[in-house]
Amino acid sequence: MIRNNRMRTVITAIASIMTLTVLAGCATTGSSEQDADVARGREQMIRAFDAAWVRVVASGKAEEAIATQPPNQPGLASSYLVRIADCLPLPHLTPFPQNPTGLLKKVLETGKIRRLIQSAPSTPKDTAYYFSGATNQYMGLIFAEIENHYGVEIEVIDVAKPPGPLASTSALVDDEVDFVSQLNATGGRTQDMRRRTSRRFGCTMSGLMQYIHVPRESALAGELNSLADLRARPDVRICAGPLSTQTIKAYVPEHKVTTRYISDLTDCHAQIEAGKQDIIVGPLPNLDIAAIPGYKSVSTMIVAGTPYWVALEGVECDAPTGPRDEGKCREIDPL
Repeated sequence: MIRNNRMRTVITAIASIMTLTVLAGCATTGSSEQDADVARGREQMIRAFDAAWVRVVASGKAEEAIATQPPNQPGLASSYLVRIADCLPLPHLTPFPQNPTGLLKKVLETGKIRRLIQSAPSTPKDTAYYFSGATNQYMGLIFAEIENHYGVEIEVIDVAKPPGPLASTSALVDDEVDFVSQLNATGGRTQDMRRRTSRRFGCTMSGLMQYIHVPRESALAGELNSLADLRARPDVRICAGPLSTQTIKAYVPEHKVTTRYISDLTDCHAQIEAGKQDIIVGPLPNLDIAAIPGYKSVSTMIVAGTPYWVALEGVECDAPTGPRDEGKCREIDPL
């Protein structure tokens, strides 16, 4: 009897282990399937954005939008908004996703999508003024294409953050927003991670050529004729707005770069007149566009492009430790 009882105990234990193993396998499979669904839905959202953008370009509507900008000088934007052809206007090669799931399914079923924006002023004193009108029109055209294809209406709900450094990766990871608009250039970094590895992103919708603006009456006017000339003069102080600061800091790391987030054009100009800065770097081909005369403009031959972004799985972010800290992000399982 004792031996039989022992055998029954062993058999029961083995059966229990097998059951737990099967259940664990089921749980793992379920979790894996759920993760795959999340990833698929995010990728579908990006592909829907891309499909819509390609159709906007192919229809000529993107050019029509540019022809209305900037608001104070309609049509002038066609002379400085760079179009990067990383997604050619070939709709038959860029279909809308079928069988929506995850994020795309949620957006289509709820008719709502949350967009991260910055509540910065938009006046002729700000560089963003000369670009934001076109990007806002692009967004309206893109969602019109998505609505038309899927037969739905979508309300874009803006989630506003203050001017300055933006914890946009955290906003996506923490599900505060569904996508980030054209606030970030693809090549930059956010929260200590390259944006290209911290989020999913789609077609480049706008490209911003970077220019060096030198006061014509300055001794530097005859010396700075290229990015190489600027790199050779690390003593030159640079003032930049939010659309250029990361780019120029990366290309001339030895220089002192001061960033102005509000009224950056007029503020940088005032700083130069006061002798506190030497040059301005920004995406306008000349400062006459912003009614700031007296500058020689030199192209750096560097273009910063902006797409739409959604969250990427496998990324985690720390909570900020203070008002000046965004919190760092990292890959959970890096290559």
